[in-house]
Amino acid sequence: MIIVYLSLILVIAAVAGFVLSVRKTAGLMNGSMARIAKTGEKMREQKEKMSQEKNRLTQSFTAIQLDFYKKRERVNELTRGLQKSIHLTQENIYKVKKSIKGEK
Repeated sequence: MIIVYLSLILVIAAVAGFVLSVRKTAGLMNGSMARIAKTGEKMREQKEKMSQEKNRLTQSFTAIQLDFYKKRERVNELTRGLQKSIHLTQENIYKVKKSIKGEK
């Protein structure tokens, strides 16, 4: 009978040890889970910041491209205007020379 009681005490001690071990492990896991959640939140915030910065850079790049295109078109218009002006001036000079030769 003593062996039965000793076996029963041993089983109770093993169960108590197991419960204490589970409680300790759960406590450690809880702290780890909190750190993991905190790290995940920081990563999410950084991702949002990076996304906002990317959008801002994309908008800036698009604005620069548009400005460049407008300035290029303005330069092209000026160039065409100058070419027309030069062509008209050459025609007028030719007409003046022709009329001067015609008067002689």
